[in-house]
Amino acid sequence: MRILLVIEPSGGGSGRHVVDLARALIQSGHQVSLIYSPRRAEAWFHTEVAALSLHALERLPMRRGVGPWDIACLHALNRLIARLGPFEIVHGHSAKAGALVRLAHAPGAARIYTPHALPMMGPPSLSKTAAGIAEFLLVQAGGAAVIAVSDEEAAVARRWGLPSHRLHVVPNGLAALPSTDRQAARRALNLPADALAVGFVGRLCEQKDPVRFAQAIRRANAADPRVVGVLIGDGDLAPAVEAAGGRAVRLMGGRDARSLMAGFDLFVMTSRYEAGAYAMIEAAALGLPIVTTDVGGVACLIQAGARIDRLPQDAAPDPLAQEMLAALQSRVVPLPVAGTALCASRMAEQTVQIYRDAFALRRLGG
Repeated sequence: MRILLVIEPSGGGSGRHVVDLARALIQSGHQVSLIYSPRRAEAWFHTEVAALSLHALERLPMRRGVGPWDIACLHALNRLIARLGPFEIVHGHSAKAGALVRLAHAPGAARIYTPHALPMMGPPSLSKTAAGIAEFLLVQAGGAAVIAVSDEEAAVARRWGLPSHRLHVVPNGLAALPSTDRQAARRALNLPADALAVGFVGRLCEQKDPVRFAQAIRRANAADPRVVGVLIGDGDLAPAVEAAGGRAVRLMGGRDARSLMAGFDLFVMTSRYEAGAYAMIEAAALGLPIVTTDVGGVACLIQAGARIDRLPQDAAPDPLAQEMLAALQSRVVPLPVAGTALCASRMAEQTVQIYRDAFALRRLGG
């Protein structure tokens, strides 16, 4: 099939998903083109997409926020589709690329949209309501199939009126397991031999709530000075994280966490909402104990055998700290989660079947 992938947040879990999906599609014999925004692209994303055997690779400076600039962006996307196509599938990843793809002029192509965490999954707010209305209208107008990466995300989509017959669930999968070299990771993180490293991986933004993580680490460190919080990721909240955690936290910046996570003793996620976080999947694949707020993708990993302790999404720093200490003190050593549940090839196979069904329906005029 001739497939075009479009993504705005070129990094994090969304970026990892697109790179792994593109690689698997190419290996299966499909012709894949990629359009991505360089505005939020991470260094590893530039490197990995450049190594792919893509039919075409183009940059389109999409902005995360909604504004009049999106009109020019849509026209630019239309020109790229006309020049690079025709395509049988145009697949938008994230809210912005998903909206542009559903509004774009792509004659004959079936449109697919993967939100990578619908904005309606967040705490109640006016912006959440506006996002829900926009998603409902775009699905109706664009006729796109929607791929949720967890049952929890699909349930939110249904509550906001997204048609069930266009909704599919394809869990995220890993193309390669993270490094298991604990000693090398500990050296890279410059951790003392007796340190109890509690890891956080993700953007330092409101959705991930790293400040709450830092507050909980500070409390856990007061109870056990060996506890140290290690944050891998960049974002606007970095100064607030430093202020909240003090000397109990270490900010490593935006680095490839896959070579460092083996150095953790515990993985913690304090997100307000997630659809199916890659960092948590990688932690489960390493066999790390996990403490997390109750977000999307957790149930699937527990079913696959991961050891996960869940707290409410609004859990305060004190119970988070207590759960961290309990997990660190536990003598139960979890086993790495493996198998098809975490496999990127399975993710790609399921996605291709959705492509085929959507294109067949498009040809029939549905």
